[in-house]
Amino acid sequence: MTCWLTLLQRWARLLLVLLFFAASPVAAVDHRITPEMVSAALEAQGYTIASTTRTLLGRVRFVASRDLIWREVVLDLSTGQILRDYAVEFTPAEAPRADSTDMPRGGTVIVDTQSQGAGG
Repeated sequence: MTCWLTLLQRWARLLLVLLFFAASPVAAVDHRITPEMVSAALEAQGYTIASTTRTLLGRVRFVASRDLIWREVVLDLSTGQILRDYAVEFTPAEAPRADSTDMPRGGTVIVDTQSQGAGG
């Protein structure tokens, strides 16, 4: 009888460990950045989204503009991580067409001073 009790305790421990590891990825999914979150954040910052496309690697690429500032954000759907957040400012003389849907070339790169040294 003691042998069966010990065996049941071992199985119960194993089951608890497996349940713990099975529940862990579910919690991680809740913290992923979604395309909806990116577009809402860009719009909240005053950007107009010119295009939302998929890359060959299955990532989502946003191109947005606000006056003379154009911004490109690339989101990895599998990890929920922003891989690229690139902003360029143009002078009025070199301003891209307002109806452009692709990230224009040129301009001056805007450095985000708030996230420098943030470790990522």
